[in-house]
Amino acid sequence: MSTEKNYIPNDYIFDIETFPNVFTLATSSSDGKVIRVWEVSDRMNQTQEILSYLRHLAKNKWRMIGFNNLGFDYPVLHAIMEQAKEAKRQGIQYYIDANDIYNIAMAQIQTARDGFAKIVKSEDEIIPQIDLFKINHFDNKARMTSLKMLEFNMLSDNIEDLPFPVGKYLTHSEIDVLKHYNLHDVLETKKFYHHNIPAIRLREDLSKKYSYNFMNHNDTKIGKDYFILELEKHQKGICYKVDSYGRRKMNQTKHKSIALKDCLFDYYNFKRPEFIALKEWFSKQVITETKGVFTDIEEHLLGDVAKYAEMDTKRIKFKTKPNDKEVKDFLKLHPLGWVEEQELKALETLKDSQGNPVKEKYIDEKTGKEKERVVKVPKMSYYGCFKVASCLNVVINGFRFDYGVGGIHGSVSSTIVTKEDDEELEDADVASMYPNLAISNNVYPLHLGQTFCTIYKDVYEQRKSFKKGSPENAVMKLALNGVYGDSNNEFSPFYDSSYTMKITINGQLSLSLLVERFLTIKGLSVIQANTDGITVKLPRGSEDRYMEICKQWEDDVLLQLEYAKYESMYIQNVNNYVAKYTNGDVKLKGAYVSDELGWHQNHSAKVIQMAAVTEMLEGIPVEEFIRNHKNKYDFLLRTKVPRSSSLVLLTQIDDEGLEFEETKLQNICRYYACKEGGKLVKVMPPLEGSTDFRRIGIDTEWNVKTCNNIEAFRWDVDYDYYINEAQKLVIEEK
Repeated sequence: MSTEKNYIPNDYIFDIETFPNVFTLATSSSDGKVIRVWEVSDRMNQTQEILSYLRHLAKNKWRMIGFNNLGFDYPVLHAIMEQAKEAKRQGIQYYIDANDIYNIAMAQIQTARDGFAKIVKSEDEIIPQIDLFKINHFDNKARMTSLKMLEFNMLSDNIEDLPFPVGKYLTHSEIDVLKHYNLHDVLETKKFYHHNIPAIRLREDLSKKYSYNFMNHNDTKIGKDYFILELEKHQKGICYKVDSYGRRKMNQTKHKSIALKDCLFDYYNFKRPEFIALKEWFSKQVITETKGVFTDIEEHLLGDVAKYAEMDTKRIKFKTKPNDKEVKDFLKLHPLGWVEEQELKALETLKDSQGNPVKEKYIDEKTGKEKERVVKVPKMSYYGCFKVASCLNVVINGFRFDYGVGGIHGSVSSTIVTKEDDEELEDADVASMYPNLAISNNVYPLHLGQTFCTIYKDVYEQRKSFKKGSPENAVMKLALNGVYGDSNNEFSPFYDSSYTMKITINGQLSLSLLVERFLTIKGLSVIQANTDGITVKLPRGSEDRYMEICKQWEDDVLLQLEYAKYESMYIQNVNNYVAKYTNGDVKLKGAYVSDELGWHQNHSAKVIQMAAVTEMLEGIPVEEFIRNHKNKYDFLLRTKVPRSSSLVLLTQIDDEGLEFEETKLQNICRYYACKEGGKLVKVMPPLEGSTDFRRIGIDTEWNVKTCNNIEAFRWDVDYDYYINEAQKLVIEEK
């Protein structure tokens, strides 16, 4: 166990709250020994005490730690300090009230809403800042995470949401509640800070070593900025140029179009018709953008790939029966399409050429008299149909390989793959695939030239020289992995979409070449293909041939493979599976991960994943595991609704289930399934033109109890909910 302190001396965690008639600032020292809450309101104005505290931090160059503090909290404090400094310069007494601070805060929020958040530059900070929101990359839309979600994931005893709507004028008693909440947020931020000590230490070490401020960089940005530093060190101005006004602009390579034939390496000698067709298809494509380039491809555009691709039928409905011209126009757009009609159960009125109902005479059986009626005929629908591949793909021996900008993918699904006594289950992954493709084949963003490959290779070699876990090894890894993704980022100095396509296409074709050679082994079957690796099952006795193929492939494509052996795999799909290595270790992916979830991920009801994995690997039934599990936190779930909506709990108050009591809940809510609980309902504002609020049930098949305060939890769990959900994850023998 590490003896390193879980705090850094002279770090101070803080958070502010702003309302029209009250401002509060709560702080805690990193060791939790010094905790303060200040107030600015009509009953108490502690502005001077706050300023004295902030000046003390600034004088000693101690750091302030927050959550989204760079985007909100610190700019507000910075503005107050700047105003106080200006007042002192003018020789006047500085005074500010809660409403003044509230207006500063609202202006800061508005700049963020407008997409131009006013951030105080690090060099202008009066007090050094560390933003836990930033370094965890929670400002990325795909990773967006609130402090309340973190409270759930950190197993906090009490999850508290902002108790009052923004903009409310608070009473004195409500101010006391707000101060309690403000302090709660600081203590929860401090808890998250302790989890981030290694990340902060890494940034300190890197900043010192490279004389560059990495302190509020996320991991990806660390890698990219390090690479840029190395490029600029080697050739000044290679990444950025300065215009006549002193403004820094990125160097980039932009293309009006990219001929993919120019992206292909020359070492492909495919023998299988599927891969020959695939290579030919790539060589004929000219693209103008990379997004969606390999998706929704119509049959006639697939060329020979269509012979081997799995496709879906797409239907376009005609309003009426199409005439010859309409059919001809449709087939111009969809040359391999067809028109089909479908008889519906419904009847419709037959009409003449003028659109008038056609009538017929008939004899009424009851009266024997002649009558007239409108003629009804079966109603028909008419569709223009054509085949579309949802993504570029080929099917070989029943296994589908998907191709896309994100790499090659494919997997058997909803099945158990087990290594029998006469079989081997082998996995081969390419070591640092994308970096090595660039290094080995001398591929670079055009504007960065050969220098890019020189630095890329140097970084790769340096990483191998540093011990795993060291700051140097970490930054090298981040640099290697960050460059490829950024080559398709129009806001990056690495931007060259031709480079992106060269790497991704050749990565896929290289693995296709490996697959082709594997398939020459009699009895071999492909289990998975996933970006940089291939998993296969092969007969025992074929290992030498398997390794021979791998080594020859390495020589041909100038890449290196890393190997693993599996005992068994429980596969839902390519992104969700459980794999047991022959040494007993276990690999969990996607829906089966419970212990190594990221902070931005949902940690709800981890007992479900744990039970499913345990049944598959150890044979302990899901029900037995769940009913005997004693960690209450593993049963907890959470839900969140935006501030524009609300969350309520409906509790039945009569025996017939006709009357319910409605309890308003906080917008992020922790709960568990319970037979005696109520129903969670999300209430959304009316749509435009309506006055009716919209209501959507959450897990409506089950009753739940809330426990934002963990003391509300009781072992009255509805185990059936968790058993039911776990059984959905269990892969069984077919």
